[in-house]
Amino acid sequence: MSDVRRIALVGLPGSGKSTIAPLVANGLGWSAVDIDGEIASSYGRSPAAIIAADGERHFRDLELTELENALRRPGPLVIACGGGLVSQPAARRLLGELCTVVWLDAPDQVLIDRVGDGVERPMLGGSAAAGIPRLRGSRKRAHQESHLRVSTVGAPDAVAARVVAALGGAVRVDLVERTYHVEVRAGALDDVVLHVPAGATRVALLADRAVSSISDRIVASLRSSGIGTTVLEVAGGESLKTWTTAGRMLARLGTAGLQRNDCVIALGGGTVGDLAGFVAATYLRGIAWLNVPTTLLAMVDSAIGGKTGVNLSRGKNLAGAIWQPRAVICDPDVLATQDDRSFRSAFAEIVKYSMIVDTTLATQLDSQLERLLRRETDALTGTVRECCAIKARIVSGDEREAGGRAVLNYGHTIGHALEAAAGFGDQLLHGEAVAVGMRAAGLLSIRRLGCPEGDIGWQDEMIARCGLPTTLVFDPERVLGHMRADKKTVGDRLGWVLLEARGRPRTGQHVPEDEVLGALDAVLAR
Repeated sequence: MSDVRRIALVGLPGSGKSTIAPLVANGLGWSAVDIDGEIASSYGRSPAAIIAADGERHFRDLELTELENALRRPGPLVIACGGGLVSQPAARRLLGELCTVVWLDAPDQVLIDRVGDGVERPMLGGSAAAGIPRLRGSRKRAHQESHLRVSTVGAPDAVAARVVAALGGAVRVDLVERTYHVEVRAGALDDVVLHVPAGATRVALLADRAVSSISDRIVASLRSSGIGTTVLEVAGGESLKTWTTAGRMLARLGTAGLQRNDCVIALGGGTVGDLAGFVAATYLRGIAWLNVPTTLLAMVDSAIGGKTGVNLSRGKNLAGAIWQPRAVICDPDVLATQDDRSFRSAFAEIVKYSMIVDTTLATQLDSQLERLLRRETDALTGTVRECCAIKARIVSGDEREAGGRAVLNYGHTIGHALEAAAGFGDQLLHGEAVAVGMRAAGLLSIRRLGCPEGDIGWQDEMIARCGLPTTLVFDPERVLGHMRADKKTVGDRLGWVLLEARGRPRTGQHVPEDEVLGALDAVLAR
C-alpha cells in the first residue's frame, strides 16, 4: 500500500497530456515531466524528426529509456507520456506497476480539430481525420488498462482539477497482479464514472433502496456519459447475503445483457458490497466491479480487500470469493443520513485498527471522538482515510489470507459467533458483536500473552465512549458451538488473534475451551 506518488497521463494526439500535466502537478505541489520534451532536449531533435530519420522503433527505445529515467526521479511526479508509449508492453508494465495511469480522452472530432492537419505528427500518417480513428482502434486495449478515464472536453484547468480531486490523497492498494485506488473525499460520488472500466458500455448498479437519492445521482452521471445503466434495488442487512439472492442477481445481470467488459457497482453498506462483489466474481467467471460504500463500517472495513460472499446456515461468509474491486469510492458526506446505531457500530473496527497496528488512530480517537460522532466531514475524512490506508497495507501484503491478513480478525472470532447466534439479523449489528468480541479477546490477551492491562483498559473505555455494548445476553455454550464452525478453524483448533501489547498482534493462538468459556462468561450476561 502507498499514497499516490506517480501519475502518468496517457491518451491520443490532441488529448492535452503536455498541457494538463503541469497543471495537475501544480495543483498537487508535485513536479512534472514531459517524455517527448525530455527526448527533444536530450537529442536536439523533435520526436517527428527522430522518427523520420531513424524510424519509429528507435524512437520507441528512446521513449522507454526516458520513462525509466523519469521513474527514477525522487519525489512525487506527474508524467506526460508520449501518445505511443502505451503501445509498448514493457512501458505499459512499468506504468501499471509504478504509476496511477490516467487516460485523457475526448471524441475523435475534438481531437482532430485540436491537431489540425496532423502534418507534424508522423503517427497520423499525414491526416488527422484518418489517423485519429486508426490510432484509437490500435491503442484501445492499452488505454482501457488505465486506472481512470477523464474527459478533456472543457477548459484545461477544470480537467486538471478533476484529476487532482480524484487522486490527491487517494490510497493505492498494490497487489501482485493489479493495483486499485481508494478515494476518500467529500464529493467523490460525483466522480464515480471516472473509475468505470473504459470499455464498459453497460453497468448494473446494485443499490440499497435506503439510499435511492444517491443512486439517482450516480445513474444520472452514468447515463449522461453514455453508459447504459440497470438499477437492481435491494434491502441491505445480513439477511441479504443468501444463495437465493445471489442467484436472483446473477439472473438479472444476464437479462440486462452485461458482457465481460461491463461492470457492477455496489452502492450501500457492507452486505451490499459483499453480495455485489460475489455476483461480479461469478458472473461470466468474473467481471469488474466498483465499491461505493455508504456506511461508515463499509468505508473503514469491508469495502477494501476483495473478500466477497454470502452466509450459510452454518456460519457467516462461508461461501465466497476474493475478487478485488476496480476502485473504492468513499464520500464522507453520505454519512450524514446514516442512522446513529449503525454509524456508531463502525467504531468497533476503528478501535480494532488502533489496537492491531502502530497508528495515529488512538490519538485521533482520544482528541476527536466528539467531532467524529458529530459526523464532521473533515474529521471523518482523515479517520476514514487512515483506516483505509491500514487495511490497504495489510491486504497488499497478504491478498489471499496466507497469514498476515489474519490480524484483521482481532475480536471477530467471538464477534462472528455472536452474529450467528443472533441469526444474522438486525438484532445484533456486526460492530456491536465485534466490540464484545474485542473485550473477550482483550481478556485472553492479558491472561495468555501478558498484554498490559492499561492497553486493554483503553480499548474497553473507548468502546464504551463510542456508545457500543460492553456486554450482551447470550448463553456462552451456544456461542462456543458457533465458534467451532468458524471458517478460521483448522482441524478442530481455532486460531485466535491476541495482543502482546497495543500494536503487537499475534495470530494463530490456540486457547483452551475452558479459558474461552471464562472470557465469554465475563462479557456475556446469561
